[in-house]
Amino acid sequence: MIILFIGHRGTRKDFDENTIKAFRAAIKSGADYIEFDIRKTKDGKLIIFHDETIDRVTNKKGNIEDFNLKEIREFRTQNKGDQIPLLKNVLTKFRKEINFMVELKIKGIEGDVIDLIKNLNLLNQTIISSRDYALLIKIKNDFEELKTCYNITKGKGLTLEDFLENKINQNINPSLDMISLRSSKISEEFIKICHNNKIFALTWDFLEYSEPIKKIKELIFLGIDGILFDNYQNIPIIKNWLKKNFP
Repeated sequence: MIILFIGHRGTRKDFDENTIKAFRAAIKSGADYIEFDIRKTKDGKLIIFHDETIDRVTNKKGNIEDFNLKEIREFRTQNKGDQIPLLKNVLTKFRKEINFMVELKIKGIEGDVIDLIKNLNLLNQTIISSRDYALLIKIKNDFEELKTCYNITKGKGLTLEDFLENKINQNINPSLDMISLRSSKISEEFIKICHNNKIFALTWDFLEYSEPIKKIKELIFLGIDGILFDNYQNIPIIKNWLKKNFP
């Protein structure tokens, strides 16, 4: 049984999300990929950050797009006091240790992101993730080596309802390699349709469960292909369980 182990924002347990330390923790735990979100600063620099504003994560307030890189680099995360990393720095630092799942959070940055990935010869190590279905199809057509993942939970262009009713374009594969869906919405039917279209079914968000390990195991029995872990400590637990039960 092959399951993709992905560190969601690196990890959101014990470390501040989307930071170098969070990525390092995910790598040490045995993740296959680290997932992170890309935004652009006022002066056009690509940084790793999830939210539209800096309010929740840092000790400052405001929109990311209103600050230049110099200002951004002066901010610190609220809990651990870490810097907001540059995309290029993370790709360069960890390229020999891990694969990357890069989520495009805003429109219009895909060209710059892919150019950087291409220049670093990382096309084969990268999954591009987005909620924009049409954008992913275009990316796949232009860069066949890149894997694509559609976040269908709040996706634009292909709804979960249409997907489950099989109202999908017959060319969905090979345009999409993966589809991700919030764990609370995963069903056997969703996984079956993914597999019928030769698409990997991924899932995320286990923070709401009192027993996340139990939920993860349930989804593995349903046939899930990949898991985005918020808690890096759960990665070796599930890996050891798989090794014991599915040798």
